[in-house]
Amino acid sequence: ERLARTGMRCAQIPESVATESFVGRAHALGLQVHVWTVNDTAEMTSLLDIGVDGIMTDETVALRDLLIRRGQWHPRPS
Repeated sequence: ERLARTGMRCAQIPESVATESFVGRAHALGLQVHVWTVNDTAEMTSLLDIGVDGIMTDETVALRDLLIRRGQWHPRPS
């Protein structure tokens, strides 16, 4: 709630803090949730399933491929 009151728009958190409950509370307050640093595809999948809005990773190709498979890859037009 403190973040939302300050005008922050997102919470950037380690994956150990990212739970379905945390994501739900953050979204209810109008905050996006970005999780760092996630390099395991199975963990990326779990986090996307609970509704995180962003994933920071060293494995960008793996994340892109996962998002494509899920129909969630929306690159900007060139």
